[in-house]
Amino acid sequence: MTALAAAVKKRLSGEIPCYIAIFAFSTAAAWLCVLDIVLEQAVAIDFKSFYAAAVAARRGLDVYDVEVLESIATEMRLPHDPMFPYLYPPFFAHTFSWLARLRPNAAQQVWSSIAVVSYGLAATFAVVAVRRATQGSLAAARRVAVPTVLIALIAFLAWALNLRKSLAMGQVNPLVLAFICAALALSVARKDTAAGLALAVAAGIKVTPILLAIPWVIERRFRALAGLAAGLAALVLISLPFGAAPAWLEFLRRLPRMSHGAKIPGLFDPGTVQNFSVAGFYARLFGHDTAAIKTASAITLLLLLGGALALGGRSPSPSRSLRRLLPLLVTMIVASPFAYVHHVLYLFPAALYALDRAAEQERRLEMGALVVLTSLATIDFPYVYERFKGPLPRLALSMNLYVLLALYGFGMFLLWRERRETATGRQPPAPTSPRVGAFLDASSRRQVRRAGAQDDIPANTAELSVR
Repeated sequence: MTALAAAVKKRLSGEIPCYIAIFAFSTAAAWLCVLDIVLEQAVAIDFKSFYAAAVAARRGLDVYDVEVLESIATEMRLPHDPMFPYLYPPFFAHTFSWLARLRPNAAQQVWSSIAVVSYGLAATFAVVAVRRATQGSLAAARRVAVPTVLIALIAFLAWALNLRKSLAMGQVNPLVLAFICAALALSVARKDTAAGLALAVAAGIKVTPILLAIPWVIERRFRALAGLAAGLAALVLISLPFGAAPAWLEFLRRLPRMSHGAKIPGLFDPGTVQNFSVAGFYARLFGHDTAAIKTASAITLLLLLGGALALGGRSPSPSRSLRRLLPLLVTMIVASPFAYVHHVLYLFPAALYALDRAAEQERRLEMGALVVLTSLATIDFPYVYERFKGPLPRLALSMNLYVLLALYGFGMFLLWRERRETATGRQPPAPTSPRVGAFLDASSRRQVRRAGAQDDIPANTAELSVR
């Protein structure tokens, strides 16, 4: 009993309070982003489509027929025009059909609460992944400190990645992000089956996260792939009691018409300046030549994906897996037939890790470049285009895409540098100034010294490296 009590006390004094603090802070930050919107806005513009699709699913109607959704919106007097079509797999609309039992404003508040909690969970899972990936000789020392730098970075990324826009539009992004970060944390911990299941939920809501499973194929992590397959099958089975069988058939029938360059009824033209995906870029260049758009998009995405996978290696370490995540997430975002500013939120776990490493190693130029690029990625450049009196060249209408590609290139550079340092046995530069030692109490400092002594590391070096 004494040993059990000591183990519980050690656990409670280490990781668990840290993660509770991360979750509480992230959730509170998200609430501050959305509270005034929830109080003033009855139904957000994108949640309107989800809510109408939930009503259609509950009534046994076609959730992919935009005219059906428009009639529901008119019947229920939902605000905002136009009505955007529902483009996700049937699992989401049918399993969330219980929202249709609520009045629209009550459903909006419930959905906003789910999104806020999802961001808190996403931040917590991302911190778990970062801390596991950076474990080394100072792992014990890291666990005794509250990660104040990570908390500051989470606050910065909530602003830089425009979390408010996703929440204001009633988007599904925070929920999908939570499952992506959960899959990431589980994958770094080598809990492959659970990681596959978590990624299956993300892909079952929004298809493009399936791209994140490709590294598992190269690394031959068959348990993760089995978990992914089992999870996707389970999502189909779970949705069947909600009457989703006809919807799955309709989704598969419509899927080719929702691909790159296709004109989707009820949605913007693929070449609209708001769409900064690779397909949107080529649609502005090639006009209505769908075949050329699809071919060019496929070649570009294969090059982006292949570059990240080739540089990442077949059996990367946890740290290299997180380095590879930045170019992979950029590829995932621009791979969608339609990509908008609020989709940049998916960069969160990769940006958090990259900024944390730059801060730990005191690479100020690297950190400054990451701060600038992540901030630029969510600027609403289409609004800027409208300020010009004359028409702009087509190549000037994809600034968000260019910034994301710059982030992709920067992520590839970080990945190359880490791979080179690993191959040559070089270590990153050690911090030269104490940054967080003052945050530890006397007991914690003694634990740091013991951890440093056990690993043949001077105690003062251990203290300077703990965050």
